[in-house]
Amino acid sequence: MTEINSLSDIVKNGLCIGCGLCQSIAGKDKIEISMSDKGRLEPKELNKIPSETFNKIINVCPGVIVEGLPKEQVDTKAKHDLVWGYYLSLFYAWSTDDKIRFESSTGGLLNGLSLYLLESKKVKFILHTVATPDKPMRSVSKLSYNKEELLNSNSCSRYGPASPLDKFHEALNLNQPFAFVGKPCDISAIRQLSKTDERVNKLCKYLLTLVCGGSTEFTKSQDFIESFKVKEEELSIFRYRGFGNPGRMYIKTKDEREYDREYNSFWGEESTWRVHFRCKICPDAIGESSDIAALDTWRGGSPKGEDEGFNAAIVRTKKGYDLLNEAVNAGYIKIGDQLEIKDIDDFQPHQINRKKAVYARHLGLKKSDVPTLNTKGLRIKKLYEMNDNEFNLKEEEGISSRIKKI
Repeated sequence: MTEINSLSDIVKNGLCIGCGLCQSIAGKDKIEISMSDKGRLEPKELNKIPSETFNKIINVCPGVIVEGLPKEQVDTKAKHDLVWGYYLSLFYAWSTDDKIRFESSTGGLLNGLSLYLLESKKVKFILHTVATPDKPMRSVSKLSYNKEELLNSNSCSRYGPASPLDKFHEALNLNQPFAFVGKPCDISAIRQLSKTDERVNKLCKYLLTLVCGGSTEFTKSQDFIESFKVKEEELSIFRYRGFGNPGRMYIKTKDEREYDREYNSFWGEESTWRVHFRCKICPDAIGESSDIAALDTWRGGSPKGEDEGFNAAIVRTKKGYDLLNEAVNAGYIKIGDQLEIKDIDDFQPHQINRKKAVYARHLGLKKSDVPTLNTKGLRIKKLYEMNDNEFNLKEEEGISSRIKKI
């Protein structure tokens, strides 16, 4: 199997998700993150990276290694599921602020928790991803210090390419407590970094994530605006969803033209999502190493219409459990009915299929002499062994055919 000896090896083999942590480690003088012709954020080496720095990168890169919840974070009272991993509790949950709940994706759980952390002064800032101010179809990482900064940046779901970790060392260097909100692969990278940088666990107090359907290539967003004969430079607002649940895909131009599309007509079949290749081989799209993972709660896996917005919360750690309870007691979050794993299965059937398929996909990469992810604590081989041979073979062959499209 081909070995990984450079950043370009990670990129050309489709393993890079564009998280930006490599740039945060090496510096902007060494690595540039830019949009490729295929609509992916990818690192490019500007100046030779010292071998010591490269080793630091590959030891944390979510295109190289992904692991489950660290043993020291597993509470003695935690339950365990073969697909969903460790959890302490499962609840419906949503923001008590009607505006946050309406404007956010689903029920505003992550924004509500973030706001509580800021206003209770448990953290100094939130490191999260928002719409780029002058290019709202693109995303940028941001340090938000108050409610206005947190919520006035179109910070609800950003499905396109983003580099949430490109400012992570900048955040650490401030020597102030903060929380991170990002994708499961970003959380995994932070957990890996914590093994060698003691500042991570000291300063990054909370890791909050979403159950992730994958990061779409920029070309999908481009096709959307072009269907209305709109150019990117004309945009003043680009919103993937929100303002209702699920809300509509919505754009507004600088000259006040408005266009939208119903959620299911844009996302529709998963095969049309145009997600990164890395997402197709993701061993953890469910935030196993987070403190809390938020998810949509549509029975059968897709919305049947608009509703008020109800997240489900997978509370994975004691820290996450305490945070949720404190936010509820302080009036920021409302808790609904307790849920069971069978409910989570019903809300996210595609995640079950992905988790069962991913080890076969990794085998398909290996058989094609393509490097794949190192994993630990995610049970993907055990799930593979429980599948029927026909299913596994189909997944192996399917991923092999996609390699040519990387």
